Amino acid sequence: MKLESERLIIRDFEIKDAAFYFDLFNDPDWKRFINDKKLKSVAETAEFLKKMRESKLEGLGYFTVILKETNEAIGVSTALKRDKLQFVDIGYGFLPKGRGKGYAQEATKLIIEFVHDTFKQEKVLAFTMPENKNSQKLLQKLGFKFIGNKVIIENKEDAVFEYLF
Repeated sequence: MKLESERLIIRDFEIKDAAFYFDLFNDPDWKRFINDKKLKSVAETAEFLKKMRESKLEGLGYFTVILKETNEAIGVSTALKRDKLQFVDIGYGFLPKGRGKGYAQEATKLIIEFVHDTFKQEKVLAFTMPENKNSQKLLQKLGFKFIGNKVIIENKEDAVFEYLF
């Protein structure tokens, strides 16, 4: 999969992206607001990515967000279909150099359109930790509606948002 906007390219992750993902997964905000994957090296991260590739459903997964101007990976967008959920859920995470510039909003718009066009779902979901106010503000800017705090994934309470097409 490859999507493009004026400033970004979004493509399937590649194993060669392991150094970028190692930095992203070990970013303090990723660990605080998303999860700690406990990956201690680029090699461990490459193995993690290989396992993700093997379990990936066609058209879904982690997508690397690249800044067109520099061809540098700055973040990740996700579109995942979890066993417990009827609808695809989307997510995002960016390194500090990719924050505060509208990239997450730009990339997430593309992912929402991709999910709608490809999977013909009536809505998409998004989850944040209740204290992740910046992410919640972004989801609301994109047209997501807060539907409550619920335990859905990994036995932890998340703020749940939905976007209706």
